Formats: sequence, structure tokens, C-alpha cells
Amino acid sequence: MPRIQFSDVTPPERRSIRDVPIPSGGKRKVPISIKPTPKTEPVDFNSKMAEITEKKNDGPYEYYYPKNEKGSGQYEGGDNKSKKKFIFGGIAILVVVVFIVGMMTVFASATINIVPKNQDVEVNMKITATNEAEEGVIGYEVIKISKSKNVSVPATGEEAVEVKASGKIMVYNNFSSEPQRLIIRTRFETKEGLIYRIPESIVVPGKTVKNGVETPGSKEIEVFADEPGDKYNIKKTDFNIPGFKNDANRYENFYARSITEMTGGFVGKRKTVLPTDKQTALQNIDSEVQADLEKDLQSKIPDGMTLLSGSILYKSKELPQKEESSSVVIEKEVTAYAVMLNTQNLSDQITKQYVSESPNWSGIKSEIKNFLLLNVAGMPNDLKTGDKISLQIKGKAKVWAKIDTNIINQKLLGAPKKEVAKLMDEFAGISSITATIRPIWKQSFPKDSLKIHVQTIINE
Repeated sequence: MPRIQFSDVTPPERRSIRDVPIPSGGKRKVPISIKPTPKTEPVDFNSKMAEITEKKNDGPYEYYYPKNEKGSGQYEGGDNKSKKKFIFGGIAILVVVVFIVGMMTVFASATINIVPKNQDVEVNMKITATNEAEEGVIGYEVIKISKSKNVSVPATGEEAVEVKASGKIMVYNNFSSEPQRLIIRTRFETKEGLIYRIPESIVVPGKTVKNGVETPGSKEIEVFADEPGDKYNIKKTDFNIPGFKNDANRYENFYARSITEMTGGFVGKRKTVLPTDKQTALQNIDSEVQADLEKDLQSKIPDGMTLLSGSILYKSKELPQKEESSSVVIEKEVTAYAVMLNTQNLSDQITKQYVSESPNWSGIKSEIKNFLLLNVAGMPNDLKTGDKISLQIKGKAKVWAKIDTNIINQKLLGAPKKEVAKLMDEFAGISSITATIRPIWKQSFPKDSLKIHVQTIINE
């Protein structure tokens, strides 16, 4: 290997070739001839590296690359720094582990999932429902909503017609606490002397007194003008009953008020449509509006009440038609009367009849959560407020054991995890039970009831 050349290397004594004085004189510089280096034998690599290493330990090398008095090529204090880093790292890990364990212990919790015992039953029973709270009957409420829709049908001709105006009124009985019957075609008169009649007989409930306040009984009914013509098309107003004029007290306290305007009165010619087209249009309106009303009713079900399939009574009324340039606008109003049954009452009635007497359910409280597969048969044609109604209930239902989660919560406070298995024997209504405690190494339930979450799993 060729010898390593160095240039401009200043030894420790700060001497340099630049400090060598140049002799003065006019001697001529003699050119130096460089002889070619004779060929030599191959250089031993290991011996040359040893020579270089020896040179590095002397002179300039030692100045620039001082020896480590400790040996082994490490800086002074390296071992101590490594030891300190190791100690501090271990302490940090220990602190983190202690913190995590502590937090998991402080925030310990338990979740208990219970699947109650269940049974499918075929239901076919007759029930009695009432507005009043009575033993052995089911409470009910009636929700009423209306909606109208119109369609345009091509006109095919004209005809002379006479139509009586109509509208809805509310009849009030502030005369007596006893119900009052009004016969068919009873007259109701406005202040202007216009007469309207009811198309059927009605019974108006008597007045009631609550906390010293009298509330008149009331009944809604549709009335028709005594004669055709547009003069009977009037805005909302008050009515009296001419038939009671001979009894001043009854005449004053038996009255009516409009719920809607009186409309549709007409005498003259109007456009006509084919009967089949009209019938088809009315049927389409019925089906579409009924579907819309059913959706609306689902959003209006009060808490604690349920709406069974088939428990909606629909009544529809054709409204006065309107004319366009070459067609007739046919309009219909549909009113839905929905019977909402008390959920708890209905559940109690079904479970009492179908599972309470069964040996498999002895001593087990039961309930029904889902009534979707039950329906009502034989809805009454008229729903009168305060009347008892009889309904036939048919279909399928799933009966579930009723589990008191609060009792189970209290029993597990601070108890060993193995106590969960004993609950199966203590509560006959439990079909299966699983418990999860966090952190996983804890073998007992928390002593705080708020940290124990008991829930029932209901899969219909």
C-alpha cells in the first residue's frame, strides 16, 4: 500500500514548513529529476494497518484524536448516564402501570345481561274497554284526525242540480246532568233565521261538575241546510234549537256552535263527469288518505297506549265539487277514529288468560312487549265518548317473564362473581344470564349500585 501523504499538518509545537527560511543568493535552481519507482513486492495489508495505527498514537494524530483514558473508546461518564436513563425509564413505566391499574380499579363496573323466559301464545279473546278506570276492563282513548284530498277528472257534460249546504256543529247540553236525546231532523237556527237539520237522532251527554266548575256535555254532528242554495253557505256561527222555545231554561242552555263553515249550497247548472270516473277517483282518494292517516296516527300514540291493527274506524265525506276549464275537481274528506288501548291493561288481560294458570309460569310475573301481530275484529260503527266497547282480539303474541332488575342489582353488590349462577335458581323467570366485570382481574362486583348495570335482552 502506498504511504499516506500529509500536507499542511502543524505539529504541537506549531511549526510549519512555511517557517523554514529560504536561503538568499543567486544560485541557480537545479532541476530535480524524479526517478521511476522500482517495482516492489506486494505490500502486506495487515502490517501496513499496524504501522498506521502506531503512527496515530504519536505526534499530530494524538493532538487531534486524544486517547480515552478510560479505554474502550467511550466518553467519560458514559456508563453513569446509561444507568440513570435505565433507572428513570423503569420508574416512568412503573408509574404508568400503577396509574392505569388504579384508574381501572376506581372506575370498575359490571354489566349483567338477562334473557327472560318467554312463550308464544295464540290469542283469540273478547275484551271490554272503557274510558273509566275499572277493575277487569281495559282503558281506551279515541284519537280523531281528518284529512282531505282532491283529483281532477275530465268533464263530459252539464246538468241542472240543487245542492244543500252542510257543515259540522258541536251541540252543548248545559241544561241538565242527564243526557238529552235529539230526534232526527231536529232544527238548528242561526241569528239570521237560517235553518239546518241533523240527519239522524243523537244523544247529548249531560253536564258535569268538577271542583265547582260546570262543564256542559257535548256531541259533534253534521247538519244540512233546510233548503238548497248558496245563501246557506255561511261562516262559523252560533245556533239555538227552535223546538225548545216554550222552555226558556232549556232553550237558553241547549245550543250549538259551528266547527266548520257551511259550504256546498248550489242551485243551477254544473259540469258532470262519467259515474265510473267519479267512483274510481273517490276510491283512490279513500285509499291514499287512509294510508296517510294511519302514518300520522302512529306518531300520535300517547305513552302507555298501543294501537292494534284494525282498530281504526274511517268515515269519509264527499265535499262540494269545483269546476275548472274542462274538468271537475272532486274532493273527499276522510276522518279516522283510532281506538288506543292501555298497554299494561291489555298485557295483563292476555297473560292472565293464557299463561298465569300454566304450571311452567307459576309464580312468574309476565308481560307482553310487542303487539304487532295482534289485530282487532268487529270494530263498532260508531264510537261514543264514555261508552264501553267490546272488541275481539286475535293473533299471536310473545309473553316474557318480568324481571325486577333493581332486586338483582342489590343482590350483587360486592358479591363474588360466582353468585351470578345462583340467580338462575332463585329467579325462575330467567332463561339465561351473563356477567362481565371490569377490570377483568376483579372477581367481585362493585359495592356501588350505580356501577352495576342490569339489563334484559328482549328479541321478538
